[in-house]
Amino acid sequence: MIDSDPLVSIVIPTFNRENVIKETLDSVTKQTYLNWECIVVDDGSTDLTVQILKEYSINEPRMKYFLRPKNRKKGGNACRNLGFEKSRGDYVQWFDSDDIMHPEMLEEKVSNLRFSDYDFVVCEGIEFKSSITNTFGKWDAISSSTPALDHAIGDISFHTNGPLFRRSFLKDKKLFDESLQRKQEWEFYTRLLLDSKNYYHIKRILYYFRIHEKSINGFNNLDTLKSMINANRKVFKNINSKGNLINNKAHIKKHFTYKLLDLLKKSFKNGLYYNSLLALTGILEINNFKDFYNSLLNVIKNPKIIKRLFS
Repeated sequence: MIDSDPLVSIVIPTFNRENVIKETLDSVTKQTYLNWECIVVDDGSTDLTVQILKEYSINEPRMKYFLRPKNRKKGGNACRNLGFEKSRGDYVQWFDSDDIMHPEMLEEKVSNLRFSDYDFVVCEGIEFKSSITNTFGKWDAISSSTPALDHAIGDISFHTNGPLFRRSFLKDKKLFDESLQRKQEWEFYTRLLLDSKNYYHIKRILYYFRIHEKSINGFNNLDTLKSMINANRKVFKNINSKGNLINNKAHIKKHFTYKLLDLLKKSFKNGLYYNSLLALTGILEINNFKDFYNSLLNVIKNPKIIKRLFS
């Protein structure tokens, strides 16, 4: 390592990951790029996660852990934001506590960012189950000429682990929305892409995204559905505020209206009537009141839409 190599801050939130976090931390310590600090923020684990973090921090001085203070909102987003506040690096890499880094991840990212004018770089990743020899589902759709819009509608997708940011780019920006439990990365990265599309796509798989039974993906409970509804409302509002991005506003309105209709249906079926009202509010926000009235008439007249809503 050259003394002048920029410092990379790896920020990892964690909660009850005693069974997998060692693999994650080991993948950090095996990085070929050496000038890093790893800041792990625990969200109040009740298993052996904190004991594991203590052991790693004793044996590896570049690794530090913090406990989320009680005056900070519970959740991974608050931990991500706190980790950023504690970090010192020229570059910032958020990472999840159950995923695995390719040994050359940091080296590859730094080499593409360091001597360029990009605000950040984004690499590809791949899903795995049990072992990284059992892979499927690449995260490689990350390039676009209109990335903010395409990220908002899902034509491209950044995973939490994908980007490495210049700290100077993130400075003074709102980071992860601590009110969201689901779709927070989607909301955050769409918001950043509205500020800058000056990024580089590294066409190489450099992280492994674990699929396992403790993932919250797919749970139709009160908090996750509420978060998904509010994330959709926030993303549409942010995209809509940049009118120059939208050539076909009717298409965008239709896209988010149908997403919120699906969330309304899931909420209603699960007896989550407050969430149903939130979704309806989002639909009203997307369509002005007159447009919504006309849309409602179209729904009443269209049996296919009725079937979609109540099937």
